[in-house]
Amino acid sequence: MSSKVNSLNGYRLAFLLIIILGLLCVFWKLKNDEVVQTLESSYSRAFFELVDYLDNVETLLAKAQISGSSEFAAKNFTDIWRKADLAQSSLSQIPITHVTLENAMKFLNQLSDYSYSLSRKAIENEGLSEEDLNNIRDFYDKCKTLNETFRSLANDMNSGSLSWSELTESSKPNELAQEVSNVSQESFSQIEENMQDYEGLIYDGPFSEHMTSTEPLGLSDEVFSREMAEEKVYEYIDKDKIREIKYNGIVESTIRVHSFDIELDDGSFFYIDVTENGGEVLWFMHKRDIGEEKLIFEEAKAKALEFLDKHGFKSMKETYYISENAMVTINFAYLDGDVVCYPDLLKVKVALDDGSIIGLEAQSYFSSHHERNIEMPSISIEEAREKLNSNIEIFSEGMAIIPTDWKTELLTYEFKGRVDENDFIVYVNAMTGKEEKIFMIVETPNGVLTV
Repeated sequence: MSSKVNSLNGYRLAFLLIIILGLLCVFWKLKNDEVVQTLESSYSRAFFELVDYLDNVETLLAKAQISGSSEFAAKNFTDIWRKADLAQSSLSQIPITHVTLENAMKFLNQLSDYSYSLSRKAIENEGLSEEDLNNIRDFYDKCKTLNETFRSLANDMNSGSLSWSELTESSKPNELAQEVSNVSQESFSQIEENMQDYEGLIYDGPFSEHMTSTEPLGLSDEVFSREMAEEKVYEYIDKDKIREIKYNGIVESTIRVHSFDIELDDGSFFYIDVTENGGEVLWFMHKRDIGEEKLIFEEAKAKALEFLDKHGFKSMKETYYISENAMVTINFAYLDGDVVCYPDLLKVKVALDDGSIIGLEAQSYFSSHHERNIEMPSISIEEAREKLNSNIEIFSEGMAIIPTDWKTELLTYEFKGRVDENDFIVYVNAMTGKEEKIFMIVETPNGVLTV
């Protein structure tokens, strides 16, 4: 009798466990569905915001080609700068990994930076050059191509023929184009082919009009093979964390690079370019989900300086920065003794959740960096200070090398000061005493910029 009771109790216990396990499975499935739905909603919102921003940018670029008013141009280029920045932010939030989107991110970054420089040019009542107008037309054409791609994807999304799960199931970045319509595939190919032209149009602080040299000064003549370039990649990424590395060949641009797409074990992607001459990392982006913001700016700057020192970028000084979406992008200039060399600029992007470095752009640095024989100034800093408006309250001064529109460099005195409630930077030629440049410092909630 006792054995029957024990047996019956065992069956009841087993039945109860099955019910509990079943309920747990249902609970976790519902929970998982809720998480998936939340993620899909987040991705969709970012994606359709991206499409909207790109529509706005395309329209604004069209207007930029016909405007003859400096006042309108200043507002128009400022709007392009802001919308392109917002488009970058939206693009970084969607879970699509493809070499084309690497180029799209570069394109939007360059468009934003270049528009910023043109807005300042318009504010100063400087007319656009023929080169500027040609660049605007090219930006418009490429933005239109980019827009067609994302409109096609949006149509596929709206019709239900494509979902985020389909796009994110692919384990390899180059499989995305196989998931979208033929129109989208063609557009992706066009973007990948055409969006390689603006490597020099990077705004890196107050000297965005300085175009990078056609003969890079910061690269050695040693030619790196694919295998040698790949070894350089491993200095930036732990080899043991790499699931797959894809070689895209040599990309023809102002500076020829070996291009790699890398999938990491955690499912994130790393895109990196290594120069053919010199074997230097010119650019990289680590595309991953960014968690809750935990670091303040000073902590992020310390992480960036530690990273630069580790990889051979010595004596770098932080100049300007912008922070958004739990990431901060910091501009650094080379410091030669006590002279700030603004042509030698680079950008470092730091994730504010854990302080990891998720981006580097060193085009200007490797284009301009070289050993300089800095002349003795012809006038003293006191004489240069006398050239300034007497209303300026100076709170910082020093020496700086600045680039010119003619790809030359000037030795200047850099004065930072305030008039009323506005902060300014004034550059006075250290040889002639001529006032060369004046910029206003703008402190925004997201960072420090100049106009």
